[in-house]
Amino acid sequence: MNARRFAALAAVAERQGGLISTAQAAGQGISRAALGRLAEAEAIVALRRGIYLMRGGTSDLTDLRAAWLASNPDRDPDAELISGPVLSHAAAAQVWEAGDLSVWPMDITIPERRWSRQPDIRFRVRSLDPGDVTVMNGLPITTPARTVADLLDDRMGGHDPAHVGKVAADLLTGRRDTFPGLARHLAGRGRRLGLRSTAGGSAVLNGLLVAAGYGESSQGDEGLDAA
Repeated sequence: MNARRFAALAAVAERQGGLISTAQAAGQGISRAALGRLAEAEAIVALRRGIYLMRGGTSDLTDLRAAWLASNPDRDPDAELISGPVLSHAAAAQVWEAGDLSVWPMDITIPERRWSRQPDIRFRVRSLDPGDVTVMNGLPITTPARTVADLLDDRMGGHDPAHVGKVAADLLTGRRDTFPGLARHLAGRGRRLGLRSTAGGSAVLNGLLVAAGYGESSQGDEGLDAA
């Protein structure tokens, strides 16, 4: 492979945390066979089917990055990150460094139904409001408020309210969001906590915090006390 094409490949990877897909490489005129030779020469490392990490890259959250890119392998590396698949649920919580939830399978929200052929990727079908998506560490993820609400609603993932409460507590103590901010999607979602269906968002958030072992608060962004 000539130096010009390799430089183009590296430039694409640099914009994606060191990752490149087979489809993106093809867009630079680099064949699968050429990628195979680069892997044999240890210039790139295969992470999963069709996804490579450039040697020397120091990408964090590598597994999540690779799964996200695998969900949209032919994406334009210059396109807006929030215009495609979005990491959500426990995957988003991990990016936010909140809670201790298992991230297997990795949840990715997409607007239209399709199936994943990779057992460690689970697609969630939903049209997200643009205000519920942000970019963190170069990855499109759901906002703290959307993440907590999704985890509380998530019967498929089976997250215990105490574990969701730990996510909320970490988001508050890490100043990722404020108490009113986290509460804004939680109104009417308190039944799993034994609350009435009419419970407001603040009551539901306090219920989550209590379930996780923290005292009630209306100023959760300023710190939390253990119950």
